[in-house]
Amino acid sequence: MRSIEAFKNQKILLFGKPRAFDVHEFAMQLEAFCITFAQSYEEDVACIVEGRLLTPYEQNEFDRLYALGLKEKFLCIDDFEKLLIANIEPDTLLMSLKLSHDRNRLFAYLKNSQIDDTLFLKLLKLYDWQGEGFFDTDANRDITAALISRFYTNIEQNHNVQYATLGLMHLVEQRCEGELIASIAALAPLKNGFEQPSLFAILHAIAKNAATPENVLKMFLKNGSFAIQQSIAARKNLSVPLQNLIFLQNDPLLCETLCKNENITPALIEKLQENYASILAQFVQLDGAYFELFLLKSPLTLALNTSLTCKQQERLSALVRQDVTQALAKNEALCERVAQILLACDDGIKTLLFANPALSEVHLREAYAMPQYHLALAQNPATPAEILEKLGSLGEFAVLQALCKNPNTPIATLYELRLDLRLDRLVSENERFGAHIKTENIGWKI
Repeated sequence: MRSIEAFKNQKILLFGKPRAFDVHEFAMQLEAFCITFAQSYEEDVACIVEGRLLTPYEQNEFDRLYALGLKEKFLCIDDFEKLLIANIEPDTLLMSLKLSHDRNRLFAYLKNSQIDDTLFLKLLKLYDWQGEGFFDTDANRDITAALISRFYTNIEQNHNVQYATLGLMHLVEQRCEGELIASIAALAPLKNGFEQPSLFAILHAIAKNAATPENVLKMFLKNGSFAIQQSIAARKNLSVPLQNLIFLQNDPLLCETLCKNENITPALIEKLQENYASILAQFVQLDGAYFELFLLKSPLTLALNTSLTCKQQERLSALVRQDVTQALAKNEALCERVAQILLACDDGIKTLLFANPALSEVHLREAYAMPQYHLALAQNPATPAEILEKLGSLGEFAVLQALCKNPNTPIATLYELRLDLRLDRLVSENERFGAHIKTENIGWKI
């Protein structure tokens, strides 16, 4: 593609109007390259530009010139404006906008879909929201819509999402660029809106996003609600400085959340184990030393820890404590050797086992022959689909309720269960059924 320099000190003939720029800005950009407008075609016209919204007279003249064989001089407005935008000096433009405080010019650039994302985010920092929310004024609504439209994945399939607060939330959930997330977090309506319920979903999405920069998370810890602080404390790969910052807040519930974080440091485990041993025992990534420590302090919750080795599970089962055995039976990382030991226990333990997705398919199929375990099988997402179908035909209401919630229940069975009005809502809340509905583009009211 040619450079805009090719048209410097020359004339262009524009039919219609610019698209990315308003008329005033378009003229300013041309002036910077000493490009002037021709009123009609002359030999010295370097370029004939097809803009938008041609009048009937302009369309006739445009067609006439095209028919004269001047094809090499024709250029559509989109391509011509791209040449102009490619030569914009971002720093010069930013300085000009800062000094001039020209809100209308800034507004026009932010709505210009041709500028690149980096420049857009720099310009967005200059926008004055005037103390209002994202959609509280027409101008703010348009800028918010421009932000969402630019970065939202598959925006063309989600009409009008750019005009909804949830659109910003979904945008944050979709993207993994730290600069973009930081730019959104720095927007005045969010920075000043930690107490506004309508913004909680966006704030939570930022707090949970793996790409959110550390400085943003620190700001959220300082200004955010307790729920946002909890979201940060539960983050995967939570940095050591942030772990320490949360611990120093000395909040029992935040400390409990920290204890459940698999990335918690040994130094913090040492500090927390005195008061939160039962929680740490369930969630800490075990090694030999931690196993021995929590075997003494809290064997009950230790039995639920999914990082237990098979040998460690055997040691817990050897304690012959009913409560510990029950916890082991629910452990989703239960090994086959220990499962065999527990299958020799009483019906209460077996019921827990048959609801555990760690149990082998062979055992689950055998359990179907015993009606007392049907409810457990209906709850188990590892139960084979054909057995779930059979359970759906038996008519026991508690079993049917469990099937409605089971993500492995066949779609055809879920449709049948929906025919019972008592079960309709439970089926609608089933994640697998919801995903199927979206795929099939079917909706329902809940």
